Amino acid sequence: MKKILFISHNLGRTGSEMLLWYSLMNLNREKFLPLLFTKSKGLLIDTLPHEIQHFLPYRENPKRSLRILRSVLKKAKIDSLEYQLNYITKKHKVNIWYVNTIVLPEFYPIANKLGVKIITHVHELTFAYDFIGYNDLETIITTSAAFIGCSKAVCSKISDMGRPDVKLLYGFIDIGKIICTKTAAEVKANTGFCDDDFVWAISGKTTLIKGIDFLVSLLPELPENIKIIWIGGEENTGVYYYAKKAVENKHPERVKFLGAQSEEYYNYLNSADAFLLLSREDSFPLVMLEAAALGKPIVGFNSGGIKEFVKEDTGIVIDTWRTKDLAEAMMEVKDHPERFNVDEIKRQASLYEVKKQVSVLEDILDNIN
Repeated sequence: MKKILFISHNLGRTGSEMLLWYSLMNLNREKFLPLLFTKSKGLLIDTLPHEIQHFLPYRENPKRSLRILRSVLKKAKIDSLEYQLNYITKKHKVNIWYVNTIVLPEFYPIANKLGVKIITHVHELTFAYDFIGYNDLETIITTSAAFIGCSKAVCSKISDMGRPDVKLLYGFIDIGKIICTKTAAEVKANTGFCDDDFVWAISGKTTLIKGIDFLVSLLPELPENIKIIWIGGEENTGVYYYAKKAVENKHPERVKFLGAQSEEYYNYLNSADAFLLLSREDSFPLVMLEAAALGKPIVGFNSGGIKEFVKEDTGIVIDTWRTKDLAEAMMEVKDHPERFNVDEIKRQASLYEVKKQVSVLEDILDNIN
């Protein structure tokens, strides 16, 4: 049995964390024993099976004794993170560390010092490389024992940096967990829209990379009965303030910012008529798969992995960055619904169902010694 320490930010509800959660919930326990280390405690931690041990850094740990231990180590000038990871690895006889994103560079020098192999699961394209240092990325690329990329677009970037051995594992979802408890019409009405409004859903944080600012130039290209719901965490940035205030002032009641959702998330997503991706860069968004599982046509800029999923009868991908072109595609979806086959959209989503994809992950893990 392989014992694997999965390392991630928090096991919250972002795409990469959801993908890890699906993996942990479905890995074959007869072949793999997963353990989990996160820098903080996300919403999904408490949903894990009891047999998956979870560790927080001493500083974040609810146990007072471990916080005191950190203080003692600090006084002795011993790195508490290295000490803790060494203890976990030796006590549980961990074979491999599995780092769930490249934006965790601090773990690689420790792994190298301890002689532990790392698998790096890459969910990012080049914009994210700007969040880590030159030497950090070099260490990740040159010292990882194996790479997994969540789309061909991601794998191509890793190969460009001299690692053609990267394995492709598309993002995936658990369709059984996509449950709507209210009708689309009921949610649409409660959101404040009229029967003849055509509603587009966007899901993600209100950031520049997710294209929040595109709303300002997009809305003037669309008729008044095109409405948008934005589901996702509202970031405390000037970019979000600009986009939100510009939309409210120039196009009141056209966009509803719903904030982060949990229990109502799929109800809101299902209440829309179609799904919109404004991202400047997105490796293989799970929200795209979730929308497809609900039969929603998809329109978006060619920002990465979207073109590897969206086909002629499931949506439209725009190869320019002109919001005018995006608006024309959105109107094509609205005015010609017969072009987009709901059953085919759902079938395409089913190809990325969790059990099918976790078996691919298990094959990858099997072949790493």
